[in-house]
Amino acid sequence: MWGRIVEMMTGVWLLLSPFIFAAQHDPAVLWGDTAAAILIWILSSVSYWPPLKYAHWGILLVAVGLVLVGRFSADMPATTAQQNHIFVGLFLLMIAIIPNEASQPPVQWREF
Repeated sequence: MWGRIVEMMTGVWLLLSPFIFAAQHDPAVLWGDTAAAILIWILSSVSYWPPLKYAHWGILLVAVGLVLVGRFSADMPATTAQQNHIFVGLFLLMIAIIPNEASQPPVQWREF
């Protein structure tokens, strides 16, 4: 379940990043990052519950949204907030595909 912990930490970064990159005066960036962070927290948290163990796949949609918003939300050159959205989105695309039980042996080995 380490992948879900990394997703939650990435949500914390996304929540703090408007203040780090001095973009807190732009309400779209501030509220968009807050909503994305809360959605990431919810999806990674509920994936701990066995009936919803695949909920973390929803983070892929959030990640794609972050990349698209970062790329197409304003003119180039991209601001630091836009670059952060692209980076966080690509990072989440890599982490969200990691299975919940990635650090455990295969099920057949555990049953043996």
